[in-house]
Amino acid sequence: MKKIGFVIQFLCIALFSFGQEAENGIRFIEGEKWENVLKAAQEQDKYIFMDCYTSWCGPCKALAKDIFTRKDVGDFFNASFINVKYDMEKGEGKELYKHYKSNIIGFPTLLLINKEGKVMHQMAGFQEAEVLIAGMKAGKEGKSLFACRDRYAAGERDLAFLKEYVAALEGAFLKDDIEKIVLEYMKTMPLEKLQEKEIWDFVGAFIKDPYSPQFDYVIFNIDRLANKVKFDRYQVERQLSWALDKAVDQLVEIKFDKNETPLRLVEETGKMDTLLRLINRGNLKRAETCRAKIKIYELELAQKWDEVYANQMVYRGIKALGYSDSYLEKTVQYLVAYCPDKAILKKYLALIEELQGEEDKNTSRMKTNYYGTLSVLYAKLGDNKKAKEFKKMDDKLKAERAKEFEKFLKESK
Repeated sequence: MKKIGFVIQFLCIALFSFGQEAENGIRFIEGEKWENVLKAAQEQDKYIFMDCYTSWCGPCKALAKDIFTRKDVGDFFNASFINVKYDMEKGEGKELYKHYKSNIIGFPTLLLINKEGKVMHQMAGFQEAEVLIAGMKAGKEGKSLFACRDRYAAGERDLAFLKEYVAALEGAFLKDDIEKIVLEYMKTMPLEKLQEKEIWDFVGAFIKDPYSPQFDYVIFNIDRLANKVKFDRYQVERQLSWALDKAVDQLVEIKFDKNETPLRLVEETGKMDTLLRLINRGNLKRAETCRAKIKIYELELAQKWDEVYANQMVYRGIKALGYSDSYLEKTVQYLVAYCPDKAILKKYLALIEELQGEEDKNTSRMKTNYYGTLSVLYAKLGDNKKAKEFKKMDDKLKAERAKEFEKFLKESK
C-alpha cells in the first residue's frame, strides 16, 4: 500500500506541478526531491528526462516557451519518460549540478538518466522539436552519445555509424569532438571520395587546413567538385579564403616576449611556398591581402627595410591590407627592434604621429591610440623625453582599460 500510495502521490505531482506552463506540452515535475524521482523511475521502469536550466538563461526560456509546450513534444516525452526540471542554482538543483557537473557543459543541458541515476544521453543548447525528439529517442533506444563513444573506441568506423555519432555529438554541443572524428576519418579516405555527395556533406565543412591534402585537392578541383557535389560555391570559397587568411596571419605574425620586445621572424619557406601556391591557384577573396602580407614578411626576413616601408605605403594606399593599422603598428615595432636605418624610422614616426593626431580629434570612447609605438620610436631615435611622455600616457590608458574590464566582469556575474 505504501508503494501504491507513493506512486499515486508522485503522479499527482507530475500532473499538476508546472502543468500551467503547457497544457499540451511536456508535464514537468519541478524541484522534487531527487530520491523520489529515482524511486518513481524504478517503479515505473522509465528513464528520467531532466531539463537543467537557470533563471537567467535565454535559450532555456526559449525551450520552455516554444518547444516544451508543443503537443508533439509533449506526446512523446509524457509517454516515454518521467520529466523533471531543476534550476541548477536553487534548492535541489544545486546538489544535482554538483553530482552531474561533468555532463553539464552549459545551459540548457538536457539529460536522459536511467533508474539508477546514471546519465545515458545528453544534449545541450536550444534544440528544435524534431531534433530534440530524435535525440532523446536515440538515447532511449540505446543509440546514446555514450554508446556511440564506446563503439568508436572499439574501432567502429563505417560512415553510417559515424554520422549517427556526430549527430549525437551535435546534440550535446561537443563541436571539438566532432572535428576530431571527421578529421580522423579524412586521413583514411581516398581524396577522390570528396566527389561523392554523401562524403562531401559529412566532411566538407571541416576542410580548413591549407597544409592538408584535402584542402589542396579542393582548391585544384573546385570546378569539378562544384559540378558533381552541387555545393554552395560561395560558402566553400569563403571557407577556403578564411582558412588561407588565418594561415597567412600565423605565418607572418610578429610575436613579442614578456618585455614586449618583438621576437625575430622565423623563415618558413615551405609553408610560405605552399600558401602562395594555393592563393595563386584559388584566386579567392582576400588573395591580394594574403600576397601583400607575405611580401612584407619576405622583405622583413631579408632586412630590406626601405622596401618594407615603400611596399607597405603602397599596400596601405590601395587598402590591400584591409587596412589594419594594428598590422602597421606591429611592423613599426619590429623595425624599431631590428632596423638600423633611422631615416626609415623617421618616415614611420611622421606617419604614426599623423594617425595619432587624427585619433586625438576622435570623440569616440573606442578610439585607437599609438602611444606605445610612439614611445619606442622616440626612444630609438634618441628623444628620451618624448619617449617617457608617451610611455606614461600609454601606461595610464592601459590601467584605465584594465579597470573598466574588471568592472565589466564584476557586473557580468
